[in-house]
Amino acid sequence: MTFDARGGKPPARRSNAVFAVTTIAVMSGAFFLALNFPGTSRPGAAGQEAKTKTAAADARPARVPAGLTSRPAKAYFETLARIDPGASASLDKRLAKANRRPLAEQAEIVFDHAAGLLKHHAADLARADTRHLDRILVMTRDRLKSASRSGNTWCLGSRYADLDPSVLGDKAALNQELKMLEEPLRDYGFELVTHLLVAIEDAEAHPVDRGAVTQADKAAMQGVVMSMVSDPQVMPLLMAAQAGADSRDLVSSLNACDLGATAVSALKTLPQDTKGRVFADLVHQMERGGADLTTLSQF
Repeated sequence: MTFDARGGKPPARRSNAVFAVTTIAVMSGAFFLALNFPGTSRPGAAGQEAKTKTAAADARPARVPAGLTSRPAKAYFETLARIDPGASASLDKRLAKANRRPLAEQAEIVFDHAAGLLKHHAADLARADTRHLDRILVMTRDRLKSASRSGNTWCLGSRYADLDPSVLGDKAALNQELKMLEEPLRDYGFELVTHLLVAIEDAEAHPVDRGAVTQADKAAMQGVVMSMVSDPQVMPLLMAAQAGADSRDLVSSLNACDLGATAVSALKTLPQDTKGRVFADLVHQMERGGADLTTLSQF
């Protein structure tokens, strides 16, 4: 999401600094990685099992694993049963077969099932009203600010100063890096998919049709990028990089959660039509095999 107007190959130190900023922005927004449409869905995924809905009045929430008793988890299971009873029943069967597995594996089953369900309903999700996206952005911003106030270790820039760039391209390695974030990320994941299910339900009744991303949308996205570049936390880092200085200490001094909250707040200021078209485009990308953050550089 950065560019070098001078052309040519950037100096190594500058490249490292830009990578550090990008990494922190991505990792502080890592909650968004809690759920993505899987490239290879296993047989029995929600998208294949939940093609026919039964009456919501007959719905029973899927059996909640013993360790998944947080309010966001309960809310997700209840919402799923109300919106798509067939999918809820299929999840219940999968969890029943895995009731002796570790909690992390059971949670993975839930999110894998949710990903299949979202992929199946991608066309509806892409036509959801932007008020649902705004609620997700506000919720994400609030969670990041809360993590910052509590001194969460994942807010510390020092965690990213020496992060290997190759980790962002390796899903397994990235998951390993995020393992310590497992519990808060899991609860956020439940909140996220609950919002998305409600958005799908609303879109089925009140779809909003949109065209392709426009040049004006791209210009608006560029404005968001430039606002991040001018952020008080980021500017000193970029200035040091321009001067060829070692940026490791500056990266270590950053608060990744505050930076992430600032980025989310900037996205919320986009025009509603722009948000809608960009969101729909990302949903369609994920439907085809997974949205790539690097595509945002085209904006």
